[in-house]
Amino acid sequence: MMKKIFLILILVLCSGAVVFSQNKVKFGLGYGIYLLNSENSNKVIGDKRFRSYLHYDFSYERENVFGYHLMLDYSYNQLTKDDAIVFVRTSEVSPDPIGYIGEDVTLINHNFDLDYVEDLNQYFSCGFGPSFVITNRIVEIPLSISAAPRMSLYDKLASSGLGANGFVQFSIPFDASKDYFYFTSKIKLRYTHSIWFDKGIRNLDDYNQDFITSEISVGVGYSF
Repeated sequence: MMKKIFLILILVLCSGAVVFSQNKVKFGLGYGIYLLNSENSNKVIGDKRFRSYLHYDFSYERENVFGYHLMLDYSYNQLTKDDAIVFVRTSEVSPDPIGYIGEDVTLINHNFDLDYVEDLNQYFSCGFGPSFVITNRIVEIPLSISAAPRMSLYDKLASSGLGANGFVQFSIPFDASKDYFYFTSKIKLRYTHSIWFDKGIRNLDDYNQDFITSEISVGVGYSF
């Protein structure tokens, strides 16, 4: 349902109903920090923590959508903690260790932000709006089987969440006489809370995912 809503928003932003509005597309790379990540208290990651990450983002901005200046922003980040928990292997005849197996945990977030944008001056703008996140938490444990050395135990928990975000952005054209291409930098704060899980046979009655992130990114844009 939520994916359909964001698809409708994309179609509205990209529609040709408003022919005199200015369009902007931007691509950026950045660095983020988890100010809050509820997965850090989960036993599956042991003593490891999800803290900082690299991300990339793509945004589409339209200055007049039924009288509003809106921006749709997508960003992606992925973190993997190798050997979050290490299991000791023993033989059938002795409790002495004969090897170790590590559990790897990966956290992937697809973030979609729809923002109302306000221009502060020629170079600075700010905005705020709702956020939607699709999260995949993947736990993988390699199996030490001589007949199938590449097999592993693989478990993926898919979820989605809703929240809000706010940002401040700086943009300046590469050439003062032509403002088609420009440099941009953005600082964003986002909070999301889980609303749906693809839980399968899991019991997730007391389980939630909460993320608060602070991000900074730099990139290039094109205005048309």
